[in-house]
Amino acid sequence: MPRMRWLRVVCLLQAICIACGSAPEPRTPADETPSHEVAEPQADAKPRKRAKAKKKKRKEWKEQTASFGKIPTKCSKRKMRGECLPPEHWVEKLCDGVYPDVALHMFRPGTPWQRFYMVARAEPYNASGGMSLLGEKLEYGEEVIALRRRTGRTGVQVGDTSGYDVLRWNGACATIHDGDFTTKPPSVVRHSRVEWRKLSLDIRTALEADPRIAEVYEARRRHCRGATLGRVTKECEEYDIRLVEEVVRPVRWGSSCLGPAKFPERSGCGPREAEPSARTSRVRRPENARLARDPARRRCYDADAT
Repeated sequence: MPRMRWLRVVCLLQAICIACGSAPEPRTPADETPSHEVAEPQADAKPRKRAKAKKKKRKEWKEQTASFGKIPTKCSKRKMRGECLPPEHWVEKLCDGVYPDVALHMFRPGTPWQRFYMVARAEPYNASGGMSLLGEKLEYGEEVIALRRRTGRTGVQVGDTSGYDVLRWNGACATIHDGDFTTKPPSVVRHSRVEWRKLSLDIRTALEADPRIAEVYEARRRHCRGATLGRVTKECEEYDIRLVEEVVRPVRWGSSCLGPAKFPERSGCGPREAEPSARTSRVRRPENARLARDPARRRCYDADAT
């Protein structure tokens, strides 16, 4: 009897434990979804971000490469201090070489670029590491165009003083420091020396269509025939200076007769060689004959003079 009672007690306790256990909840279709399908949106997020970043870089690269081969006409999107500066990637190529053709186009009146005027003499050092024209210092009153701001905060430091990379009339880049320039034009605005032989054939042909430039050029050629042999006369020096002034004159007037310029290219550091023109040949023609063959250029300069 005691044994039977003990068995009854054990069976009763088992029944109570089974009754207290809760029934399992029914499984929903969502619970039956494999675990890898739930994590699929998170797995696709990273490739989608990478594709978006690649598309953005590709767009920026197309915008940058499209600017090579032509002179920019609008300010860079990265404006600093409210100044109008050319695009940074274009300035990098420009300051790798010397481009006097580009300078003549950029210094024309009406262009949006920030202009500075020197208030102190300075060495024409190019801190960008590109070509420099060290023979001619920046003089008081010289006009330059701001290309890029150089400060320690942007990671580009010039000695202990911040400043700018600027473009001179001769097509070379130079680095000037704050305090060496002003934005107010002086009474006499000066310019660096524009070397005639450094200009492209198209630019020289366009300038020679101006009767005044053609006259000074012919006089300079007559008086400077012995320059290659070291015989430089006083008249040669005078007409050489006059030719530089005559080249700058139509640019300051805003002449529309300038030919195409040599541009900084996407590949290589040097300027593109001028392509042969249909109106010129390898044999140099007299200027009067060239003007007679191209009366449209003469009318263009006559209109500018009036």
